[in-house]
Formats: sequence, C-alpha cells, structure tokens
Amino acid sequence: MALSQALVLRFHKKSPSQSVLTVIRADGTITWSKLYPGMEVHDLAHYAIETELSLSDAFYGLLADGYDIQDFELPRDQRPVALIPANLPLVSLQVEYFVNLLLTELQHGSPITDFIEQLSKMLAEAKLPPLVSLDEPILDEIRKQLRVLLIRWKAVSLGEAMELGLQ
Repeated sequence: MALSQALVLRFHKKSPSQSVLTVIRADGTITWSKLYPGMEVHDLAHYAIETELSLSDAFYGLLADGYDIQDFELPRDQRPVALIPANLPLVSLQVEYFVNLLLTELQHGSPITDFIEQLSKMLAEAKLPPLVSLDEPILDEIRKQLRVLLIRWKAVSLGEAMELGLQ
C-alpha cells in the first residue's frame, strides 16, 4: 500500500459510544484499537499538538516507529522496554501533559488565560523541561485545529470514518 504520508489515521464511528482508531503506516502495517468514549478527543488533541509543533517523537511518532496502540494500554511492567515512561522520549511525556491540560480547557469551555505558564509549572513538577517551541500564536493554532477536528468528528455519521494524514 503506497501512502504519501508516514501515517494515515482513521477514526471510525461504530456507534454513538464506540469508535475505532486505525493507524496505517507508510509500509502498510496497521495498528488499531477500540476507543473508550471520549478518547477520540484525546487522540485528536495529540494530532493537533504533534502536527502544529512538528513533533516526531510523541504518540504518533512512536506508532510510526512500529509500536502498537495496544502496547500503550498494557500495564507498565508488560510494555515494550522503550514504552516504559522512564525510557520514553521527553517530548512524548511533555505532550501528554499538554493534551491533558488542553482537555481540561475544553471541559471548562473557555481558554485558560495562563495556559503556557500552567503547563510549564506542571512539567517542572514532573521534572520535565518546558516545551520551548510553544508560544501563544502556536497555542492559538493548536486550539483552532482541535476545534476544526472536533467539528469534523462530530459530523461523521455512524458507520463512517474520518481520515487524517501525518508526514
């Protein structure tokens, strides 16, 4: 299967409460997982962050490298050695905090005014460096992209899918 992207992400809406994420790598190999309700938002936030910041070592980069989605769902002591938190690329850990803060913002329904400062504080508490490439204009672009993705996802009919490409 020849793809122009390193990854194709297919979010398939199976029912109102169940969807499936299928990731097709450039070499044609596939990993997939049923998503818990609401996980689409989490995974779309990853997409917005990782694409806007041009990150290749976070969640989708690890999938592109051949790890399976199920590897992340395993208990920590059963995961591949590279996916144990102490061995993950720093950026993948930083992005997880970013995603969670972005989801908190979405739940509250309005932007967190000191978002970057709060994220930096959370990262410092976790003994992680700040995301140096993040500034207010980029944060605004991430928020915009996520809003567009969520609108697109909401418009997907049952039994249909939304596809996204990643370089």
